[in-house]
Amino acid sequence: MTNSRMQRTAIATTARAAAAGFTLLEVMIVLAIIGLIAGGIGVTVFNQFKKGQVKIAKTTVGEISGAVQQYMMENNSECPKGMEDLVAKKNLKKPVKDPWGKEFVIKCPGTNDTDGADVSSSGPDKQEGTADDIKSWE
Repeated sequence: MTNSRMQRTAIATTARAAAAGFTLLEVMIVLAIIGLIAGGIGVTVFNQFKKGQVKIAKTTVGEISGAVQQYMMENNSECPKGMEDLVAKKNLKKPVKDPWGKEFVIKCPGTNDTDGADVSSSGPDKQEGTADDIKSWE
């Protein structure tokens, strides 16, 4: 092989090696695409989390309502004064709050459930009497 041919081969190899890397623009485009995908996944996960909180609150309202009925059967139809009575008589394992950190409201005897108690949570907006409240009678 001649000297000039070796130089051309070395130059071509160096040029190919330089072209094999990524440009800053290509890296930025890939990062933007990854960011868009992560953002979409984050929104979906957050929405599912909020739906899960509502399901947990509905389940807990049912559990408390059942515990009140059990308490009333064991105590000659006497209403519990609050969550503490349900825990003291072992109808509930421990005092519970809704997924948003607020106390459940127990009205015994209930106005909607006259044989038991009305149990409700103020819901995601943490305000009683709004459309997102979770109630045992609905």
